[in-house]
Amino acid sequence: MKGPLKLLLTAAMALLTFSMAQAQSQLERDLADLRAWMQKRSGQADSTLAAEWPTVKKEFKELTYSLDSNSKKLSEKSRSEYNDYKQRYEAWEERHESELVDLDGRELERWEREMAGTTNISKVKPVHLRDAFNRALEYTRTYRQDWSLQDWAYAEFVVGELNNRKSEVLDLLNTGDKIKIAALQVEFATLKKSREAKDAYEDRKKDKR
Repeated sequence: MKGPLKLLLTAAMALLTFSMAQAQSQLERDLADLRAWMQKRSGQADSTLAAEWPTVKKEFKELTYSLDSNSKKLSEKSRSEYNDYKQRYEAWEERHESELVDLDGRELERWEREMAGTTNISKVKPVHLRDAFNRALEYTRTYRQDWSLQDWAYAEFVVGELNNRKSEVLDLLNTGDKIKIAALQVEFATLKKSREAKDAYEDRKKDKR
């Protein structure tokens, strides 16, 4: 009995070791995915992060779900790297969430209706998403010259909701809609940057007086 029992214990230990190695290997792959995502997002302008903030939050949550619950299984070096990414994300979150705190609920609903045609953007059907983006950009083109910074905050929030919905239904969009929506997203970010550049120029003029 001792021989078979010893073999059984040895096999069990080998299986456990193999399972632990597999789990750690998967965690390292998860960390590599997070690393690539952080590099991509870190290279984007603040205005882009703000416009896509709901999507950024969703992506980070998905990328860190397994890492959060299994971080103790990471090597010390990998755990330190992961904690660094979390701190950087928390800094983004504090900055962008604070920008949204002052948005009034009823006023936001008005902006949602005007820009997207609905206050329930998270339920927009894939077939209607392109039209919602078109409407939002047409509204932006028409009124942006008169917008205050607060107006831009509302507009960015609405477009961020549309961006989030796009990420949720991306696989259900046809190629034409994907291309058109991507172009509209770039246009909105460009218009926002143009406003930021204008504000910076006006500030420099004031400083010279």
